[in-house]
Amino acid sequence: MNERHALPEGHLRLILEATPTPMLVLHPDANFTIVGVSDAYLRETLTVREQIFNKGLFDVFPDNPAVPEADATTNLRASLAYVVATKKPHTMAIQRYDVPDRRRGGFAFRYWSPVNAPVIGPDGQLLYILHRVENVTDYVLSQEANQTLREQSRLLTVELDKSEAEASRRGAALAAATNELRRLTIDAEAWRLGEEKFRLVMDALPQMIWTARADGHVDYHNQHFYDVTGTAHQAAEGHEWKRLVHPDDLATTEKAWTRSVATGERYEAMFRVRHRSGNYRWTLARATVVRDNRAEVLKWVGSNTDIHEKVLAENALRDVNRRKDEFLAMLAHELRNPLAPIRAGAELLPDVSADQAQVNRVGTMIRRQIVHVMGLINDLLEVSRITQGIISLDKRNLDFRQVVDESIEQVRPLIDAHRHSLTVGVPAEVVCVFGDHKRLVQMLTNLLHNATKYTPDGGRIAISVRCLSGEVTVTVRDNGVGMEPQLLRTAFDLFQQGERTSERKEGGLGLGLALVKSMVEHHGGSVVARSAGRGKGSELEVRLPLVRAKPQAVPSKPEIVPAAGDPKRLRVLLVDDNAEVADALGMVLEVLGNDVRIEHDADGALTRAQAETFDVCVIDIGLPGMDGYELARHLRDLPGTRGAVFAAHTGYGQEDDRKKSEAAGFAHHLVKPVGIADLQSVLNDGG
Repeated sequence: MNERHALPEGHLRLILEATPTPMLVLHPDANFTIVGVSDAYLRETLTVREQIFNKGLFDVFPDNPAVPEADATTNLRASLAYVVATKKPHTMAIQRYDVPDRRRGGFAFRYWSPVNAPVIGPDGQLLYILHRVENVTDYVLSQEANQTLREQSRLLTVELDKSEAEASRRGAALAAATNELRRLTIDAEAWRLGEEKFRLVMDALPQMIWTARADGHVDYHNQHFYDVTGTAHQAAEGHEWKRLVHPDDLATTEKAWTRSVATGERYEAMFRVRHRSGNYRWTLARATVVRDNRAEVLKWVGSNTDIHEKVLAENALRDVNRRKDEFLAMLAHELRNPLAPIRAGAELLPDVSADQAQVNRVGTMIRRQIVHVMGLINDLLEVSRITQGIISLDKRNLDFRQVVDESIEQVRPLIDAHRHSLTVGVPAEVVCVFGDHKRLVQMLTNLLHNATKYTPDGGRIAISVRCLSGEVTVTVRDNGVGMEPQLLRTAFDLFQQGERTSERKEGGLGLGLALVKSMVEHHGGSVVARSAGRGKGSELEVRLPLVRAKPQAVPSKPEIVPAAGDPKRLRVLLVDDNAEVADALGMVLEVLGNDVRIEHDADGALTRAQAETFDVCVIDIGLPGMDGYELARHLRDLPGTRGAVFAAHTGYGQEDDRKKSEAAGFAHHLVKPVGIADLQSVLNDGG
């Protein structure tokens, strides 16, 4: 603002005091201290500034003790408390609130129409409350007089029928009543002027406020409405406001408004209103009726509150819940697929026990399906680890061409099974990136696996690697089912899958691309998906930082070396509260040539260890009473198990779980279901 137009210090106070509207400025403390007052207010309340300034509102304006039923202070205090709590204005009903007459003594009879409005600072804090009143004593008295005169007119009419002799007197009385009604008309005009002042207050509110006649005809919008919608003044009055409602919401909005106008019931509707930007925003519209003393509808007063962000958040939450439900249904389907042959094979084994070839065939099928189930579980655990940020990366300088070779090696059987052609294009020179070899192979394998699943048999898949502008760009293309725009926007979300087709039989949980995105971002890169639409193939592009360095050797995979010579017969203590799990695992250990003792709780295991000696202790972590961690500590104190090899046996296999078992002294962490190779590793240590 130009400095020469700034108000000099103190002029705001002078302006407030000269304001023709009766008004107080209150501090929002417990006493509602008076910190400003207009001269008009002093005249209306028969007070002087020095008598009320810096004093509590209710200390200088108490209830009239001569009127025991007076409740004006209670109502006013509640209205002010509402403004403090909500930082919103509050319009009170007309109140009888007598004021102390300090010149004549006692109290002066008054009726008021109060409005309390907040004054909000730039930081959003409530600074003051404007208490604006309108002296409507004459109006209220005129309304009461009007009612009295109407009753008198009725009685005079009755009397007129009884006696002609009274006609002249009644005529005079009717004339007096007519004069009084004329005076009431003048009072009504004065009240209309007060209503105009009320509209000025409404125009200052930061909410869309509107009024309508009893027949539903909208006759007023405040300034904020026009600021939001960008329409010209009065352009939305009558029924023209409907042009601003989203076409999809108009029918239900009209129906709700028509019903409220017909019944007088509270109006509430949620619909989109066209913003001045041209976009539609969700609003919540509410309106109530104002009635006269005969309960007839005088007016509708309503507001529209912007709830756009709230509606978008709720829609997003519903979408998340929908995808969660779809994922759970898909998970159930994916788990049933391998469980069906596992169950059939288990039930078939007794019938084919005499045919070793059939036994081997059934066993191979069961093992293959168990590996599939474990893969699904591992995918879920991998997502959990990545989304919680608890993965650890073994980063080093890598030749990305090795990552490509190993990824192709892993997916090659699936590519061949679908008779796809694979084109590979990589540079002849070293392509160095800084990353975790295992995780990068996992990332690229997921992309290739995804292309294989979504491409009909006999399709074409291509992978290319290019170095440009300090980045390694890896692109996987296919001529498969493609992706529509909606799927492209959510392709990297968790549990998101394309539509299943008869050509896609591998299933999955919709985790692949979500894992790819997380893993690429953990390596400082980015990934995008492209597609020209359904049936036109897809392209997934990953960009990783290029490193100008010499690649380091990739760590070799650990191999399980069987014990030399004839395996030693070991004494194994197996502790698991699930009897069937314990029996099955014990059977495997016995088949491997060991002497096994099974216990189902900690007390039994401790009693057994006090009487016998063991080479290996396989302990379930989730035991009743005393968990496996504590049991292991007690067993290591006993002579019979002090030198044993301890292996944790649990359904939890995340990194944090492995650290806990290691801290408790377990040399091995076996995740259920345990494979024979893992068991053999434990037995090798025990031998």
